[in-house]
Amino acid sequence: MPFTAPTVANKGNLFHVGPSPIILVTVQEWVVFNIVQSALLLIPAWGIQPVSPPVNALAAHAGRPLLYEELQPRHIELITAERVLDSVYLATENLFQWSYSSSSPTPGVPVKIIACGVKNITARQQLVPIPPGSHALARAFYNYEILVTYADAAGHTATITLMSGPRWQRAFVSAGPGRLEVQVKVACSRIEITTPPAPEPGPASPYKPVRVWVCV
Repeated sequence: MPFTAPTVANKGNLFHVGPSPIILVTVQEWVVFNIVQSALLLIPAWGIQPVSPPVNALAAHAGRPLLYEELQPRHIELITAERVLDSVYLATENLFQWSYSSSSPTPGVPVKIIACGVKNITARQQLVPIPPGSHALARAFYNYEILVTYADAAGHTATITLMSGPRWQRAFVSAGPGRLEVQVKVACSRIEITTPPAPEPGPASPYKPVRVWVCV
C-alpha cells in the first residue's frame, strides 16, 4: 500500500505572495535647552478711570449725563518673571518602519495614510557643570509614541502605534546662576507606503522530486 496520498490538502497553511508593504514614517524632533532665572519686576497696573470730559463734548451733549473714561496707570505691582540667560536648540530626524502583517482580512493591505500624530512625550533633563568656568553640559532624555491611521482598498481603517524608544540630545550652555529647562517638540514630517522589491530567484535545484510506492 502507498504511504503517500496522490494529493495533499494544505489546510491551515499561510502563503505570502510577494513582500509585504512597509509604512515609513519620518518625524522631526526639536529640543530646546533654556537656562532661566527667576527675577522680580515692577510694572504699572492700568485701569479705567472716570475723567472730566472736554468742554466741547459738554456743549455737544447739553442736557444729558456724559460718561468719559480713559485708560490710566493706577498703581505699581511686583511680579515674578523668568529671565532667559542662554538658549540652544537642536533639530534632528527619526525614522520609523512598520511592516504589514495581519492574520485577518480586515483591515487589509494599507493603500492610503489617513493621519499621523504624536502623543505621550515625556522628557527629563540633566545639567552637568564643567569646571572651571560657567559652562555646563545640558542633556535631554525623552521618548514618545507615533500614531498612524491607514486605510485599505475597501476603506477599512486601522491605527498602529510606533514607540520611539529612548532618545537623547546634549548641548553646551552658559549655566551661570540659572537652572535648566528642556522643551521637546515632535511632528510627523513625511510618511509613505512602499513595497520592497521581490528577492531574486535562486538557482534551480539539481534534484527532481520522486514519488515512491511501497507495496506490502
